[in-house]
Amino acid sequence: MKNILIVAYYYPPKGGAGVQRTAKFANYLSKFGYNVNVLTVVKDASGLKDDSLNKDIYSEISVYRTDIKETNILNNLLALKNKKISNEVENKENTTSEVIETNSFKRKIKNNIKNVVKKSFFNMYNFIYAPDDKKGWIEYALKEGRKIIKEKNIDLIFSTSSPYTSHLIGYELSQEFKIKWIADFRDPWVSNAFVDYGPLTKKRHEKLESKIIKNADKVISVSEPIVRDFINRYKDEEKDKFYIITNGYDENDFCNFSLEDNDKKDEFVILHNGSLYGEKRTPEKIFAAVENLINSNKIPAQKVKFKFLGEIGSEHKKIVDYYENKYPGMVECKNYVPHEESLREMSKSDALLLFIHEGKGTEGIYTGKIFEYIRAGKPIIALVPDGVARNLVISTNTGFVAYPSKIDEIEDSIYKAYYVWNKEDGSIEPNWEEIHKYSRENLTKQLIEVINSLE
Repeated sequence: MKNILIVAYYYPPKGGAGVQRTAKFANYLSKFGYNVNVLTVVKDASGLKDDSLNKDIYSEISVYRTDIKETNILNNLLALKNKKISNEVENKENTTSEVIETNSFKRKIKNNIKNVVKKSFFNMYNFIYAPDDKKGWIEYALKEGRKIIKEKNIDLIFSTSSPYTSHLIGYELSQEFKIKWIADFRDPWVSNAFVDYGPLTKKRHEKLESKIIKNADKVISVSEPIVRDFINRYKDEEKDKFYIITNGYDENDFCNFSLEDNDKKDEFVILHNGSLYGEKRTPEKIFAAVENLINSNKIPAQKVKFKFLGEIGSEHKKIVDYYENKYPGMVECKNYVPHEESLREMSKSDALLLFIHEGKGTEGIYTGKIFEYIRAGKPIIALVPDGVARNLVISTNTGFVAYPSKIDEIEDSIYKAYYVWNKEDGSIEPNWEEIHKYSRENLTKQLIEVINSLE
């Protein structure tokens, strides 16, 4: 099976973590002798853009871009919300009172009402736009996909989600042309811990998910808990239909950066790379832990600095602003930065911050950034529950773990990372043999094994 069609909404120059998996698989499949064809959307489709990722489109890869009927309701609402937040921050006179109000009874009642309204809206939205709001891509993708299959004599279709629309395209093309098909899930679907489907909406998504799982020749996902969930819910499917191929890091991305701390800085820089959103993924406890360390004279206030690269949700932004006002110079925020710049910032930092909240379904979440974190060799301050992310940090010996709800453990992790930085001969000793298992090249070899099993 040498001629492959990859169906992927997220592909360079789109930005974000979801782009990396597809682009790297395409590149290394091409390197290993496969004829790779990528079916994706036009460059001006909505969402993050990262022109630095264009280097990840190898010249040997054929890329086909189609139109898409975008659904912009959510984008417009988010834009209005962000504008309102920006105005509130601009006109704000006392950040301290804002945070106090967040913890007040009145504020909690308002938040509960907002959450009920928001939940109802998203249930309706997820029902109407099942499988997702990218369904307007299907008709264009099918038309182009048929041409590619005929012209390139495609042997195998590889569709990757999210969006799950990609799998519906993969399904239709594989059924029409009787071609082998692999469905790749970067995230769970019906069991997604971040999505609260209502009963009717859930039934609709369960039906669509079932069609994909039962008709795909192979199903891949990024972690053992996600695959185990599929196996438990689809008992009639053979277990050898399901494979785990994690996300990873690309060694080529690190060629131009020195990750050694050659110049001793006056500040201990803790970097968080990625968005902070959702009610549970909050920086409140890590700031509280640092403040405890400052008050107990373990870390001088002027010695610690946080860098946040990525969007920060409105409630979290109030917390960040509060501590920035209380400790001027402690916090630096930037919105989404190109991947190359994020690696450069990582190379200049002293510790890397990871958040995964505790709760049902989170045990199978790695987050895309964790693999570049472990490759960077900088101490990771991992606020994570039991699960795959915690196991990865421990098995690679790349940092210090704490449960997100336990302030004392968070303090201990921060102080250990600070000690590594402050002590001249202090260091962590990463398990590089274990880390190298997660290189994109090695992970693509695992994908090739799955492909070969279909021949």
